[in-house]
Amino acid sequence: MTRELLTVLVVDDELPIRQELRVFPWEAHGYELVGEADNGEEALQFCRNFAPDVVITDITMPVLDGLALFRALKEEHPLTQVVLLTCHSEFAYAREAIQLGAIEYLEKMTMEEADLIRALEKAKDALRREKSLRESEAERRRWTLSGQFLRHLKENGPDPDEFASFLQSFGLALPLCLTAVHAEARKENRLLVQREVGEALTRLESRHPFRWLPAEDGVYLLLFGHEAQRHGMLRGNLEAVVDALQEAIDRQLPYLSGAIRLYAVISEPLKSPEQLKDVYRTLTEVHVHRFYDGAGRIFISGNANASTKLEDAAIAKMTEKLRETRWDREKLVECLRTELPRWAIKHRVDPDVLKCLVTDWRRDWLRENGSLAQLAETAKAISAAGTIHELVATLAHEVETGGAGKKKLRREVADAIAYIDSHLETPLTLQVVSEHVGLSPHYLSRLFREETGISFNDYITKQRMEKAVLLLRTTSMRVYEVAHAVGIPSYRYFSATFREYTGAAPTEYKKG
Repeated sequence: MTRELLTVLVVDDELPIRQELRVFPWEAHGYELVGEADNGEEALQFCRNFAPDVVITDITMPVLDGLALFRALKEEHPLTQVVLLTCHSEFAYAREAIQLGAIEYLEKMTMEEADLIRALEKAKDALRREKSLRESEAERRRWTLSGQFLRHLKENGPDPDEFASFLQSFGLALPLCLTAVHAEARKENRLLVQREVGEALTRLESRHPFRWLPAEDGVYLLLFGHEAQRHGMLRGNLEAVVDALQEAIDRQLPYLSGAIRLYAVISEPLKSPEQLKDVYRTLTEVHVHRFYDGAGRIFISGNANASTKLEDAAIAKMTEKLRETRWDREKLVECLRTELPRWAIKHRVDPDVLKCLVTDWRRDWLRENGSLAQLAETAKAISAAGTIHELVATLAHEVETGGAGKKKLRREVADAIAYIDSHLETPLTLQVVSEHVGLSPHYLSRLFREETGISFNDYITKQRMEKAVLLLRTTSMRVYEVAHAVGIPSYRYFSATFREYTGAAPTEYKKG
């Protein structure tokens, strides 16, 4: 289940029975008692509002008895599992309910804690099976629909009636708003990311007006009805979806979430099947604004306007600015960090064109310094740069170190370390720190490990634990105060992390 604790509703018109069940150690067995009702009608209304995982109900009750409640639940909430409480005279009804799908029946007068535990385990197993079956069926249907969609893409103008029927299976019709979520991750992490993004999107479908389909590797299509665009809701919905996906990845994959770049692209409204191929292409290709706005989350397709052809005069102007530095390291670095990105953003140079120009300018710099043999060393990093800031950081670092590989932290990594060390008491995420230093989370994550020999998250944990050790050793602060002072408000998590780092619990460490 996606929730840590399964939820339970107890239904019985006898107060002593409800009181007895209140003191059962629910959480110890993976459950949470979320409500009580003294008749079936009240219980049914509770289930309509909160949909508990398990209902434990008496059979004989006023207003609506347990069997009628069970039948209603089976129709309205088929995933909810039912355990019946019976008296001796009700066994015939209980057996009937078991035949209809109830999990178990327990005799109230002789029920032991072990009996209830066994019934709850049966309910948990049944929930797991039902959920797995439904997810498998939904997943098969989604991939079938994705195949149909991609088949329509290959056709030059898909049949309008057939395409309309396809959209109708989603409850949609033309005109249509197509969007795409891009999840960029390292090759070795893509399967994990795809699974988490897919599960999160499926959960989000119930809260936002879209249907999603897998598309290219790392790209997920979101289909919104035209109403979303007309009422100005589309961008807001998409921002909420991207934020929720980021939170899910940070929570479920904290060890690699910083190496993932999430953003979304919005298409122009799709008004006819003939537009499908062009709209799909603009949604799934890497967006040029992604290169110039590394922190951006939402982009508009067809609004890139990258310059694949630059005027010779514009190129000559930037070349002259670089040469005016006379290849002096300090002046050249300043030019690279200020003039180059300003020029590239002004002219919206196509990233591939810019990288070719940079390679030529770099060749001039290396030739001037007699180090052409190093030409290939940084070429791979230049080619892989995902943003203008990553490209500038790569070039500036090479100039600062003279290409000799001297042990000197890149300025961005040094700035990140300084920011972390001075903000340990605040929520520190790779997204926050990367925005501060002007790099993408993915790029900073890689640079940080390469430059320091330790991962970004491990460095923060180390610094927080070192500060906690110092505070426990030199102040009279209580353990929970120390936890807050180092940015870990959860006492339980702080204690577990401290014990893992030092070998002792914080209370033991404080006592010496």
